Amino acid sequence: MDLMTEITLLRDIAHGGRIAQPARIAARLAAFVGTARTSAHLAVYDFRLGDELAEPVVAALTEAAANGVDVRIAYDASKPATGFAKLGADPAPPGTAQWLHSRLGESKVGLRPVTTPSGQLMHDKYVVVDGRRVWTGSTNFTDDAWTRQENNVVRINSTALGAAFERDFEQLWESGDIRRTGLGDRGTITVGSAAVSWSFAPGEGPAMDSDLVAMVSGVRNRLVIASMVVTSHALLSALARAVDAGVGLSGMFDAGQMGPIARAWARSRSAASAQALADWTTVSARLVGKKSTPYTPTGVHDFMHLKVLVCDDTVATGSYNFSANAEANAENQLRITAPAIADKYAAFVATLVRAYGRA
Repeated sequence: MDLMTEITLLRDIAHGGRIAQPARIAARLAAFVGTARTSAHLAVYDFRLGDELAEPVVAALTEAAANGVDVRIAYDASKPATGFAKLGADPAPPGTAQWLHSRLGESKVGLRPVTTPSGQLMHDKYVVVDGRRVWTGSTNFTDDAWTRQENNVVRINSTALGAAFERDFEQLWESGDIRRTGLGDRGTITVGSAAVSWSFAPGEGPAMDSDLVAMVSGVRNRLVIASMVVTSHALLSALARAVDAGVGLSGMFDAGQMGPIARAWARSRSAASAQALADWTTVSARLVGKKSTPYTPTGVHDFMHLKVLVCDDTVATGSYNFSANAEANAENQLRITAPAIADKYAAFVATLVRAYGRA
């Protein structure tokens, strides 16, 4: 039977998160991989764990591979050194390749770098076990992601959804390039009592942005957003129209990442930038910003890292930032229609708003 198995919501341990949270995520990821009998396929943007958190995860991966499970990891190999804010991208230092090869290079785990066009990312954070169990969400595999950021993990058992993620993984693995991935890979299934739709970018990137706009445009009662950045002009316009129409909007963004973007819009002489800034001014007045630490490769990375939109009883989430650049990245997004799940996400974001609104 297809069942929604778990939603895990992570908080910055300096702002309400539990100290045990990182170890709990490491244990759950290790256990998830440990259930594999035939395959464990991972597509991960940023994979760099310190020794304590790495130990159970590396052990699970190497033991599974040693026992004959097909364990493969596709990872981003084209991170820019700078300019993340301009790209609307998750800031992350280089080092994933070195970390993976130092920890797993002598094992039977397969490793595959995935390159991208200039300015784009292989930005997924998913695991598919035995082609039918999926782990996805906004959460990279780093100490900071599990300790100092707001993130989420969605785990779903579904042969249909697992097959979709497997298609995306094999495209990334076979080509080693994001540009021919995700095209036509979208659909909708019933998982338990929830309707679950999926899409992959870059192939379906423009459609993913349109899906978000359609969600906002059709909202009736509840509009909640928690996104590191919001730079999609179409989505900003839809959010601003909803606010102007009297829809109550609430939520979070990362002020450290959106600040430079808004200032760039203000300096620009283009009509598009002026409109984006006007829409952002309308939208951000209803939101709370987390004042994250300015990015440096070796500093703490404590971004408000969620990519969540709640419209009435539907939640959109995944790796996909709500940015102008994301639709050309390798990304995934789920849109889940289920009142209880929407309630859970909305309540979580409300907790964050209260916590950071007092800061």
